[in-house]
Amino acid sequence: MDASRREKRAHGTQGFPFQIYSAPEAQDSDLVPYHWHPEMEIITVLQGEVGVAIGDQQYVGKSGDIFFVGAGQLHEIRGGVGNLFRAFVFPMDFLEFRRADIAQSQLLGPLADGVLRFPPYVARDTELGRELFSELKKMIRICADQSFGHQLLVKSSLLYIIGLVAAARELTQHPMQPKEEYRTQLLREIVEYLGEHCIERMRLTEVAARFGLSPQYFSTFFKENTGRSLIQHLNFLRIERASRLLRETDQPILEISLSVGFENVSYFIKRFREVYGCTPTDYRRTVCSRGPVL
Repeated sequence: MDASRREKRAHGTQGFPFQIYSAPEAQDSDLVPYHWHPEMEIITVLQGEVGVAIGDQQYVGKSGDIFFVGAGQLHEIRGGVGNLFRAFVFPMDFLEFRRADIAQSQLLGPLADGVLRFPPYVARDTELGRELFSELKKMIRICADQSFGHQLLVKSSLLYIIGLVAAARELTQHPMQPKEEYRTQLLREIVEYLGEHCIERMRLTEVAARFGLSPQYFSTFFKENTGRSLIQHLNFLRIERASRLLRETDQPILEISLSVGFENVSYFIKRFREVYGCTPTDYRRTVCSRGPVL
């Protein structure tokens, strides 16, 4: 399953639909191109700086910063070598109560329906950020211990996080407008198509025509919502695929360059350096020599 479209993988198990992903486990890469899923996701940075895009908003998170990604929101994570993060993924209805009460009707239900939304970004140097980061770190320990009843402890932590954000008055009303629904669906379809065909030759006119748009409107729409041009996004997807091949295979650099859609190896190395800050050879050497992620 390519990371740049809707995920169809199961997060957790049917009996306990909750999963914590470390940087390499997040689609087996420290770069996770634009994708979306029906579950909620909380991302926290443990080390270094991690780029996070949520919809058309771009952020750079430092150690302890926290990001909330709502169900169905397009998002992207750019970790890179030496930068660590954790992603907590779960469906909102996982937290709903069997018996309706005020918490259910005023918080959990509206959050599950997307009428209420979390703040996309909370800095650790705020009181709320420090409390959230502490609770997320506690959840990591709980899941690592796997003691009897740890599932209930995880659920209570998630509910506590919602309570903290609500008490800080950081939840916002967000009724979906028809225009926003159209824009979101169109962007999902474009991102999915590009993720599936990124190693092929693509022309702007052909891609735009596929979605019934003029090249100019497509370019403007795509840049406004992703912060990249079409070619920049395609190169990013190709570099992400190349990074996986560098980690998982012994293929020569030239062979990898050609297999992911770069016809010129010098151009491939230049673009790779822009994303990772090093050459493909140095990346392979660094990744293969580093120990397991904490």
